[in-house]
Amino acid sequence: MPMIKRRTKIVSIRLLDEEYSQLKRLCEKKGARSVSDLARDAMFGLMQRSSSIEGKVEDLDVQLSALREEVARLSRMVQA
Repeated sequence: MPMIKRRTKIVSIRLLDEEYSQLKRLCEKKGARSVSDLARDAMFGLMQRSSSIEGKVEDLDVQLSALREEVARLSRMVQA
């Protein structure tokens, strides 16, 4: 039987009454069990998108480096 990990860390934020009400309505709309679950899902979604963007930036950096090398090679050919 898999062991369930107990959450032990707390993140606390202050909200206006209206902000909290909006979150509660969003919980109901999304079917989230609680504001905590909704916030946790949102944070992890943001972390995943951030990781994905970082990977794309690294890929672009590699492609840009290869493009610079190719431009330099072609430039040398034209000057020769």
